[in-house]
Amino acid sequence: MIHFLINSIPEIILLLLMWSLGVLMFGPIIYFVEKPADDSVAKNFTSAFSGMWFCVVTIGTVGYGDIVPSTDLGKFLAAVYAILNLTIMTIPISIIITKFNKSIKKGT
Repeated sequence: MIHFLINSIPEIILLLLMWSLGVLMFGPIIYFVEKPADDSVAKNFTSAFSGMWFCVVTIGTVGYGDIVPSTDLGKFLAAVYAILNLTIMTIPISIIITKFNKSIKKGT
């Protein structure tokens, strides 16, 4: 089991890097899309960090519902982000699972 984790370090780093980049890119974007000029509607996204929190919750597919987009563009971007996240994350996760299966078959 230890060898499997050691052999998977590059993929785990890639996975964390992809998650971090997604949060750092989409968090401020969703904040600026949801924040109107007069501040009358943007009660959910009070800062760029709240946009990042929304991205973290979306990545984890938790969906607490405490912060949700209210504009059509914000909803569209959230859907695009969720779909991109699922498609991009499958590559390192499938490599990690393949290494785990090989490790189980070898018995190490």
